[in-house]
Amino acid sequence: MKVEVEINVAEGTMDKGELEARVRKEAILTLFADRRIPAGQAARDLGLTRLEFMELVKQRGIPQMTYTTEDWDADAKAIHEIERRRGLR
Repeated sequence: MKVEVEINVAEGTMDKGELEARVRKEAILTLFADRRIPAGQAARDLGLTRLEFMELVKQRGIPQMTYTTEDWDADAKAIHEIERRRGLR
């Protein structure tokens, strides 16, 4: 999907290409932070390696992954089932 946004900026404030690049970068980071796109896609869209992307989101304070209580519960159940099958419980 392509989105076009019109922003009125005072003449001489910023180079148009630079502004477009910054807005695009922020949009991609927002989509990643909102978990709308995966890290690999965000990195590719920004022209970064995975390591460069991970460093960027770290600098921005954006969590690289989200681990919910539901994830914790599912992991605990899986561990319990593995232990049961091994005869540990």
